Amino acid sequence: MTEESRVEEARSRESERGNGRATPPRLSTFRLLGRPRRIHGHLPLGVLSLIIARPTFSSTLLGAGFVLVGMVLRMWAAGFLEKGGQLCVDGPYRYLRHPLYLGSLVAAIGFTIMMHVIWGWVIIFPLFTVLYALQLIDEERHLRAVYGEAHGVFARAVPMLVPRPGKRGAAQGRRWALARVSANREHWHALVTLGFAVLFFVRTWVQ
Repeated sequence: MTEESRVEEARSRESERGNGRATPPRLSTFRLLGRPRRIHGHLPLGVLSLIIARPTFSSTLLGAGFVLVGMVLRMWAAGFLEKGGQLCVDGPYRYLRHPLYLGSLVAAIGFTIMMHVIWGWVIIFPLFTVLYALQLIDEERHLRAVYGEAHGVFARAVPMLVPRPGKRGAAQGRRWALARVSANREHWHALVTLGFAVLFFVRTWVQ
């Protein structure tokens, strides 16, 4: 049996248990405290980045390209994701399990390039990576608890962050929708990211 067949079989059993939705476990104290950190935990790093940055026009322009790619990847993924619904395996989720995290990582690389100081690579980027790694571990644990065997099959078929040739999941046929981007509040994340990018350009001109 192929990986795609196993995904379909697991998904069918999942649907029989409740319309494709498993009952979410009660949120732990760590998860409850972790929710605000997902939204606000990166703002102090962004402010610190602006303070210690010594950007040049070329570094800001190059970094902005990475930030833009990261934003587009996150928008693409958010348009397929239905939190609390069926396990998402369409769009970028066919090729990696956490495209939102990869988009944030690419954007973080862009902002580090914008900073144009060694401390960006020594302090800011490692802190960002550790913060997102902790969130990623928690997210994987949550998904396993919610989707059970379906997530296990999906995890064996699809890489976590880096796509690999021949490794992809079976699509459900879900289409990208702007309403999902809004429901996932991705527009706020994009506005904050864009705001910091603009501030870096301003910092470049006024220093």
